[in-house]
Formats: sequence, structure tokens, C-alpha cells
Amino acid sequence: MINMELWFLFPIGVVIAILAMSSGISGSNFWIPVYMIWLDIETKVGFWLALLTMLFGFGSGVWKNFRAGTINWYLVKQYLKVCVPASAAGALLSAYAPQEFLLFTFATFVIGYGSFLLFRFFRPSASMHRTHDKIYWWVAAIAGFLKGLIATGLGKLLFPCYLDHKRIHTPAEAVGTTVFIVFIVNVFALVSRMNASLVETLMANQTFILSIMLWVAPSVVLGGQIGPMIAQKLPKHYLRAYVGGLLILVGGLIFYRIYG
Repeated sequence: MINMELWFLFPIGVVIAILAMSSGISGSNFWIPVYMIWLDIETKVGFWLALLTMLFGFGSGVWKNFRAGTINWYLVKQYLKVCVPASAAGALLSAYAPQEFLLFTFATFVIGYGSFLLFRFFRPSASMHRTHDKIYWWVAAIAGFLKGLIATGLGKLLFPCYLDHKRIHTPAEAVGTTVFIVFIVNVFALVSRMNASLVETLMANQTFILSIMLWVAPSVVLGGQIGPMIAQKLPKHYLRAYVGGLLILVGGLIFYRIYG
């Protein structure tokens, strides 16, 4: 069952899980270019596999953050009320969207948001460090919908909403809260994406997919334990620049997949 030619997925998986867990954004951002560019997997299958892979890494990260006490349960409860149904709606609509549209939307979103984070890093505003007690319902709806549609957008949009919330005391707590919310919403997005066409494709390629997961699953579990420790050492301001640079890289890789 183990395909030794796919051994490189193990070190890649460890690195991706560390990047995802330390920044609080979904690991699907990094797995989508790996699956579609490196392994040349069909777009909609690649999105689904990215969501599946994320469950292992973020599941490990959730346990690590739970033990460290870096999950704010009040914010989790508030944002899940909107994010879960929105993600299901986006996932159902993804079955009818053209593959090129999904890739283009994904790449445009991550590059745009990454650029915004870098801009805020180099041109900080006076208000960026003011605390608040707001719950951004409309952001939660958009973020959840994008998670279901293009397997990303949730963590990147929610993270700034409560990074300066009065109930968040450290950047590590903001990351831990994001990791838990993304994990739960990801489960609903993964299930909602299942349809007859996708199931047929998965069954036809089940041996190859299983070979991939045998390398990927243990790697992201390992990386998921390391990432939260890195998040605790990153200052809040530099965390934005760190995430922004990663997203621009990912978006560039996807545009290469479309037009390269």
C-alpha cells in the first residue's frame, strides 16, 4: 500500500503543518498547490484532499492548543453559529463551479489578502492595536462561504477580527482559537462537498489517494504538535507579515498552475 515514490510528502507535510499551526491559517492553502502542481491532481479532487489532509494536522493542533489553554471558547461559540452553515452553502455550490474559476478565485484571494497583511506590517495604522469586544458576523458569513467554496479564507478573515479582541490575551490564543474554528468548519465543508461525481472519482483513484494519505497523515500530525510552540514565540505584529508572505507565495504557485 505504501508507495515509496511519494516519500517526499512526509517532510513537506511536517513543514506545511508547522506553517499552518504557527500562523492559524488553514493547511489547505499549502496543500492545494502540492496536490495540483506537484502531483497533477484534478482541481475538485485536490480541494477535497486538501480539506481531508487539514483534518489530521489541525486535529493534532487542536489537541495541542487545548492542552496549552490557548482556545477562547466564547469566540469559538459565537463564530461557529455563522461559519458552519455558510461553509455548507459554499461547498454545495462548488460542485457547479468551473475548475478554472475555483483556482483563479483561490489564487486571487490569497494574494490579495497576503498583500494586505504586508501593507499593514509596513504601514501600521494607529487603530490596529486598539482592543474591542465586537463579533463580526458578516465577516464570519463570508469567511465560512469561502471555506466551503475554495477551501480557504476562514482563518485569514477571522484571525484579524479577534486578534485585538478584549478576550484574547496573547497571539498564541488568537491562533489557537482560529485553529479550532477552522477544524470544525472544515469538517462540515468536507462532508458538504461530497456528491456522486466526486465519490466516483475518489473510488476510481482510491489506491493512489490512500498511498498519499499514508505519508501525509502522520507528517501533519507531527507538524501539528510543533506549530503551536512556534506561535507562542511570534510577536503579534510580525505574525501578520509572516502570514502575508506565505499567502503571496501560495497564490503565485496557483497562478503558475493555471497559466504556466
